Amino acid sequence: MPDAIRIEADGAAGLDRTQAWLSRHRGRTVELDRTLQLEFGVPISGAGAVLVAVTVEDAGSQTPQIGGVVRAIADRAGSNLVRLVFEGRSPAHLDHDLARSLAERTLGVISRLVLDELAEEVA
Repeated sequence: MPDAIRIEADGAAGLDRTQAWLSRHRGRTVELDRTLQLEFGVPISGAGAVLVAVTVEDAGSQTPQIGGVVRAIADRAGSNLVRLVFEGRSPAHLDHDLARSLAERTLGVISRLVLDELAEEVA
């Protein structure tokens, strides 16, 4: 069984914006880079958090590189930014460090895309 992966990162937007972005992208594919893509499930929201299933897939493979759940958690300390958490595994049996790096990139891309969309709305 592949090792568990857990990565945390600061998000670039608040919970409402992050939840809205995830809702607009449910069931969709978003490019991570030229060779990898993110596949989003349907987000589930609760008190102070939103959860969504995410896989990172290589176009040429039947097995996701990594898969798991991304949580966007509201900051209870008063900041308007979320804390992003990825928890999952590598069904493709990637080296643990590589899988962690890919999960970290995934959170960074999600955060950047939410922020980019917010910037477009303001402009």
